[in-house]
Amino acid sequence: MGNVNAKDPDYWNVPDDPPSESYNERWMESVPDEKKITQFSIPGTHNSMARHGDLIWVWCQSLSLNTQLKLGVRFFDIRCRHVNNGLPIHHEAFYQHCNFNDVVSQMISYLNSNPSEVLLMRIREEYEPEGNTRSFTDTLRAEISEHPAERFYLKTIIPNVGECRGKIVLLRDFSGYDLGINFGSADLEDTWSAGEDEKWDKVKAHLDKAQTSTGNILFITFSSFTCGGQAPRELSRKMNPKLHSYITGRKGRLGIVASDYPGPKLIRDTIKSNF
Repeated sequence: MGNVNAKDPDYWNVPDDPPSESYNERWMESVPDEKKITQFSIPGTHNSMARHGDLIWVWCQSLSLNTQLKLGVRFFDIRCRHVNNGLPIHHEAFYQHCNFNDVVSQMISYLNSNPSEVLLMRIREEYEPEGNTRSFTDTLRAEISEHPAERFYLKTIIPNVGECRGKIVLLRDFSGYDLGINFGSADLEDTWSAGEDEKWDKVKAHLDKAQTSTGNILFITFSSFTCGGQAPRELSRKMNPKLHSYITGRKGRLGIVASDYPGPKLIRDTIKSNF
């Protein structure tokens, strides 16, 4: 089944060929080096690679990774299944037609052209492991080692922007030895099953909290959720306009705002809240 999501103009996002004037390729050039990555607003995607599968409930995005990068997305939710000592990207049981190394290669290629940027990558172990002779973490470390070490930030402490420009910052959401920043240490809103009004109230309250809180805490707000039998594209059609209306014109830290099907306007105005 093709990715028909991208062809419906009624949804908040757009086809996978937005005009170049909607790109925000080097927006982090304007973020001071001394700022911690916890201290500003970062547009992100939930289940960033979920664009394939025979069920519409599996799809969470219409924009490719490369388009997300060009539009200014800087937080990515990457789900890896551990199979035969490899890391194919999955959403539950559904293979997303790429592997971890494919994702990293695209990100590094982007950073080579845009060294001012910082990419935050949440890595989560997805679905059931099969046919492995080593741990998930050992496989992850082996695959990372196939890429230039200077393109990764793997420390466990929160960096400032100057320390991680041109790098992929790993957010660890899996068991095993320390590798990257503990995703569990973030202040997180990820109520994934809720009524529509209930979820919006939680999202708004968490964004309010991010703007008024102080300290070196990473705020992550997922606007994605499930409700009854509605697919993510139906729910994001309702949620994203609310989110955009809330964000537009605001100034100050929102933290990471991770959505299903974000379009250029939502990404752009999340970035604008920083300046």
